[in-house]
Amino acid sequence: MRNKYVQRRVVFGFFCAAAALCGASYAQAPVPVIDALTVKHGEKQSYTVELPATPDGKRAILTLLARVEFEKVAGYNNAMRITVNGKPLTGEDLINKPPRVKARSGDVYSMSAGELFSVYYCPDFTSPDTDPHYGLAADIRPCVFDFDITGYAVAGKNEIVFERATGSVTNALVIGDAKVEWRDAQSAKRSRRPAPTGDLARFEPSTDKVDFQIVKESPGLISVRVGANQCDIQSQFSVPGGKWVTGQNDFFEYERSIEQRVEVIVVKDSFKNRTDKPLGIMQQHRCSYGGPIKRAWLAGLEQPDLAGTITQPANPTSYGATDQFGAGMLPLSDAFRVHAMNNASQLNVEMVDNFLVIAPRATHTVEWAIIPTAKPDYWEFLNAARRLLDANFTIPGGFTFLRSGPPVMEWSEQQVADFIKYKDVLYTCASNDYPRYEGHYTHGTSFQMVDHASYIAARDQRRRLAPDSKYLVYFHCFIDVTGDGPERFKDSRLLMPDGAHAIYGEPHDRIYFPTETNSFGKEIGKNVDVILHKIGADGVYWDEHEYSRYHYHYGEPWDNLSGDIDAATHEVSRLKSSVTLLTESWRLTLAKKILARGPMIGNGPAVTRARAALKFPCFVETGSITNCTQAHLHSPIALGDHLTEYSEEDAYATMVAALDYGCVYHWYNDVSVVPTHHTLTRYMYPFTPIELHEGYVIGKERILTNRSGLFGWGDTAKHEVHVFDDTGKEVEGFDAPQKEIDGKTYTELRIAEGWSAAIIKI
Repeated sequence: MRNKYVQRRVVFGFFCAAAALCGASYAQAPVPVIDALTVKHGEKQSYTVELPATPDGKRAILTLLARVEFEKVAGYNNAMRITVNGKPLTGEDLINKPPRVKARSGDVYSMSAGELFSVYYCPDFTSPDTDPHYGLAADIRPCVFDFDITGYAVAGKNEIVFERATGSVTNALVIGDAKVEWRDAQSAKRSRRPAPTGDLARFEPSTDKVDFQIVKESPGLISVRVGANQCDIQSQFSVPGGKWVTGQNDFFEYERSIEQRVEVIVVKDSFKNRTDKPLGIMQQHRCSYGGPIKRAWLAGLEQPDLAGTITQPANPTSYGATDQFGAGMLPLSDAFRVHAMNNASQLNVEMVDNFLVIAPRATHTVEWAIIPTAKPDYWEFLNAARRLLDANFTIPGGFTFLRSGPPVMEWSEQQVADFIKYKDVLYTCASNDYPRYEGHYTHGTSFQMVDHASYIAARDQRRRLAPDSKYLVYFHCFIDVTGDGPERFKDSRLLMPDGAHAIYGEPHDRIYFPTETNSFGKEIGKNVDVILHKIGADGVYWDEHEYSRYHYHYGEPWDNLSGDIDAATHEVSRLKSSVTLLTESWRLTLAKKILARGPMIGNGPAVTRARAALKFPCFVETGSITNCTQAHLHSPIALGDHLTEYSEEDAYATMVAALDYGCVYHWYNDVSVVPTHHTLTRYMYPFTPIELHEGYVIGKERILTNRSGLFGWGDTAKHEVHVFDDTGKEVEGFDAPQKEIDGKTYTELRIAEGWSAAIIKI
């Protein structure tokens, strides 16, 4: 749609005359820009404003209110763009909000994306302030924006343009009370935390052992003493008639086994359906701590209000802590992990399965774990969980998308070589954007129908310019865009509860599920044959390899483990199938085939135990940086943020932010983020995790950190240190001395906020 451009002129004659007559003291009076403005989707409006020169020691601040029109508070969108005298404002100019802010839900929201600013959906400018879910926990008002425009404004006429950025959501942008004012330079500046002085904490792999034991076991109860403290884990199971039980009953046979290991307690609950019809058995496991909890994490996200509910198969953990100790739970068996829901209240945390349905006369065993911690620390819990899951495998190198079509294949060979060199990647991945199939990305079997010459040309170029790199090609096993797909793959259509064929977003992006016996499973795997044999790629990037958009299929066949259960009667109301469980055998066979040939990288962590045991690197997308918590139980890799990264400095900021969640980094954007120098990724890989922590990760080969401290491995090995400033450039000659303390070697690192370092073991 063509942008409409409305220009308005605002002249403050009285203000200008008064300033001229009375001198500079009046120059600091606020200058109104607009009282109220509504900008429709794709439109912009311009205002010309007379401003005085900014006095010495002052900064010119454009302050305003902004929201996206909506009947209730409902998150945010990158909806606003502002230019001053033709120059766009960026996140660096937004002074009253940090780049990322934690919400009361535990999620962290990005406040800007390059030249676009995050604006809340809401009916007014104040309702997001107190919203229990979307409200910001840092006492920041979401609808208030303060921009430092000192570098853009001039004495005299200034043009300020407000634009409602385009996107899939078309609600209007509403702006109010926009004005320019002047503030003291120091108060107007968003300051960064300087490098610390004084004593530093020591960071090294933990050697502490948790002193715990099971002190009581009875039907539905496991009591665990942790040092001088105790937690009680109570379990109950639903039966028809709206009742709950803790053991044997008329509907199912039940047996529990408990194994205490060094760090964890593994529980196995076996159920045998005594009836001749599918039996729903909802499970509730609740951990209480002898009093109120002080902190709670669900799916790796801290819950500021100590209450919440999250469903996230990638990290289905519940962890609570008092001031003295903590304990958490996680599912181990596949169906439990896929079905799990995690809850918290002020007194306890829960782990729930509301969807388990067992076939007539069948037996099913549910396996889960209790992990106590001597310290009230989620990261202690997480690292014990990772050891239990054997998740600490090597990530060989970095990754980036680098398309095989235009404009990349129109670059000079030097540009391509520098791109790979400065991103310091082992893997480059061609996407499915070129050539197109009937105007669409080549999802599904359409990939087999296009010319693959560009993929082969990219392969040859990469091997010539970066012979040590690995060339991957995109693969997705759930979406197909062919017009006759619904008929050809009728038995493989993913069905919604109303029987409709599921789509990903656009009508042509239809979703199917592959199995070893259905029509789609027999055809979609041929894409991998094209990638590995016709194109001759080194390996495969497998997008959304566990499921795509929808977790469940409402049709035949049944996975024999999933269904909807009526919350009041506890009767099975409808059978359904987990896409992950239904396709597991097919996906596992194909993954082994790929890995026998070369590398495989996945989008989203491996969820089932058999897939995780293959130990292939997987990343998570970071449209919200808190998505990093989804990587906590597998390879801890954050993919770059496609929403906010518009430069290599933006990408570096995501690298630093990912470390706050215990994650390393893979590059995302290719055309919009073209590097000109090495950054932290130069020293990031190979990386074999030992422990993940907030702000730093310890691997066998290296420690990566955005924090100051004394870092080491608890041994006498020497270190090589590389430090990067807040722009992502290495600081040559940075003083990071090595010290011997208690017979062990540590690097003394003092860095400012936004800086990072790689400490390499030599």
